[in-house]
Amino acid sequence: MDLVPVLSTIVLVATLATLVLGVLSYVAFRSRERRRPGATSAADSGKRFFVRLTLREEGPVPATE
Repeated sequence: MDLVPVLSTIVLVATLATLVLGVLSYVAFRSRERRRPGATSAADSGKRFFVRLTLREEGPVPATE
């Protein structure tokens, strides 16, 4: 069994799988964008989908010995 045809088949299958997954992701992205309710502005849509997290201010960490 020769190694070159096996490796070329693996490369071909990986390339085709990448192309198919890329097209499917694009279709899923476009369908999601079409389904989203109409946003008035980019800032308004940011508030709807994201929540800002902040860290609480705390005192210094005690040293351990």
